[in-house]
Parts: sequence; structure tokens; C-alpha cells
Amino acid sequence: MSFLIILFSVQALAIVFNLIKVISKSLMISLVRFSYGTFLLFSGFVKLIDPLGFSYKLQEYFEVFGFDWLIEFSLFLSISIILFEMFLGIFLICGIHVKKIMWGNLILMLFFTFLTFFSAYFNKVTDCGCFGDFMKLDPWHSFTKDIYLLCISLVLFFNQSYIKPLISSLATTNRILIVFVFILLFIPIYALSHLPFIDFRPYRIGVNIIQDKQLPVDAKKDVYEDIWYYIVDGEIEEFATSDEPWKINGAVFKDRVTKLVSKGDEPKIHDFDLIDEVTGLNITDTILNMKQVLLVVCYDIEKTNLEAHNQINQILHNTSIKSSLPVYGLSSSSIEELKNKLLVSELPYPYLLVDQTTLKTMIRANPGVFLLENGIVIKKWHWRDLPNDLSAFMH
Repeated sequence: MSFLIILFSVQALAIVFNLIKVISKSLMISLVRFSYGTFLLFSGFVKLIDPLGFSYKLQEYFEVFGFDWLIEFSLFLSISIILFEMFLGIFLICGIHVKKIMWGNLILMLFFTFLTFFSAYFNKVTDCGCFGDFMKLDPWHSFTKDIYLLCISLVLFFNQSYIKPLISSLATTNRILIVFVFILLFIPIYALSHLPFIDFRPYRIGVNIIQDKQLPVDAKKDVYEDIWYYIVDGEIEEFATSDEPWKINGAVFKDRVTKLVSKGDEPKIHDFDLIDEVTGLNITDTILNMKQVLLVVCYDIEKTNLEAHNQINQILHNTSIKSSLPVYGLSSSSIEELKNKLLVSELPYPYLLVDQTTLKTMIRANPGVFLLENGIVIKKWHWRDLPNDLSAFMH
């Protein structure tokens, strides 16, 4: 957050100093150009390390706008938008193809400004996903941010003649861009084939789920207000509690509505509930208080890898024989659906019902494996990375 504040401050101060003739327009554009280009790279990078997460956010937008047919292309569009954003940043910093970059950036900012305004006004998507899981912005803060960035984009657009190549040698610039392209392609491929190498999510390694499910003592609470409706002189009128409408002579009570004035704090983890489908009991506390437990996460049984399940089951079977370690599966599908999809008459370990969004947040693998110890995330594996012998992690 501090890094972004510094970048925005550099841009704003450069424009102000130019207006009061402290610095030249050329220096002002240079400062704005480099800080804005850096912002685009940073914004793209925190999404690029987890392209699957950004694709989930795009799916939310598609559902809101009624573009359900685009959902199956969400991952492709996620990577495309992120790469486009990052290429805008590096090309702007290098000062090449300036006219095309300025038009591309302006169109991008107009699109996202409209998107965030729609989300804010209709309160449809509560987090824009602009910075992935690195930082959450509510819709109105996100819209304000985009208005500011649109203004910066316009400053650059109308002063693009001041943007000169950073490196005079075109050959050197091309070599830098080639290296940049390889890096940009490697990061999402690695993240999709394994797990994001930087994890900003609530279930990252080292997190104590038990603690993060609780609010601190000094947390802000929800604030509510009662609106009273009384019939006064034949007309329905609205009153606040402080108006004490019940004291008005002849007033007749009609209705009372309680509305949320300000939202209080939420626990960092507020949706981790493990339900035993057979008994209907919430056994979250039981699982979290186990000394060690392995959790096999399958957030979408329809798209899961069956061979991966067989591989995991064999490894976990061998592990449980050696250590008697409890193993549970987590899925949003019913037991019968799991049996039908996995082509088995009996599941290899008990499966618990969990909200699909929670499962997607827990791990970017379908399936993936969690190791918990007294509610602390000790290790998590993509199915491709699960070691054949887990005894080193058991005690």
C-alpha cells in the first residue's frame, strides 16, 4: 500500500510542480511516465502470479453482466488482460510505440472506470480484483482510484510528444523486451502447473486458521439504525429513534425498519465451515484442533483430474498406513456426485461439504492437498508436487 501511495504522490506532485513552474513539462512527463509505468507493472505482476484467481473475478463480472458464455474463456482472458497491462507498462517505460501505447492505455482505463462505476453504483461485485489478493478495494474506492488513473492517462495522452525512448539503441531495447516476454510467459505457466510462488490469500502457509477465524477484542462492530414509520395526520412519516415519534400526540405506529449504517470488521477467515454431510454437523473445530490432518481439496469435481486423484489416494494410503494420520476430503459436491465422478463405490476417506468459493481460495489446484497442524497451515501441495513419501512432514 505504501508503495502505491509513493507512486501516486510522485505523479500528483510532478503535475502540481509543473503547474506552478517549479519543474519543466518534460521533467513532469518523465516522472509521471515512469511512476505510471511502474504502477502498471506492479498491478499486473500481483495478478500474474495468480492468473486463476483473477479469472474467478472475471467470472463474477461475466455473471453480473449476463455474459455467461464468456465464463469458459475466463482464464484465457485473465492472462490476456494481465499481459496487456504489463506490456503497456514496459513499453511506456521504454518509450517505444508511444502512440499505440497511449491509445491502448486510454481504452483500458475507460473500460475499467466504467466497470468499477457499475460495480460501485449497483453494488454487484464487492472487490474489483485490481490487485489480485494483494489488496482488496471496495467498489467506490476502486472507482475513485480509476478516475485518478484516467486523469493521469489523459495527461500522458495529450503530452505524448515528450515521451522519448529510454534507450537509444533499438537492438538493446529489443533484447530487454525478449527477456521480459519470457519472464511474463513463465510466471503464469508455473502458477497454473504448480501453485503461485507468492501467496497473498488467507490460507497461505503459516496461517493459524483458528486465530484468523476470530475477531480481535478492539474490532469495529456493525452499526445499525432504526427507522420508524408513524401515521401523523393521515400521512405516513419517517422518523429516527432520536425523534421519539411515539411521543407525538395522535401518532399511530406503522412499521420499523433496521438498516446497516456502517459495516464492522470481519475476521480474516469467515467462511471456513466443514460440514459432515451424513450427520449434518459442523465439525470445523474438531478438524482444526487435530494434532495433524491431511485435507484433499477438490473445488470442482466436474473439472477435476481423475488420474491426479488416483495418484493422491495411493500416496495418502501409504502415508496413513505408516502414521495413522487422519485424512479428509473437502468438496462442494455431494457424496453421491463424488462417487459417480470418481467412478468408485466407496470413497477412500470421508468427504466434508465446504463452500466452493472457500475451496478455490484455499488452494489453486483441483485437486490439491493441505497439511494442518493444530489449525496451522504447515504445507500445501498442487497434485503435481505432492511427494511420494510424506513421512518427513509427519510427527
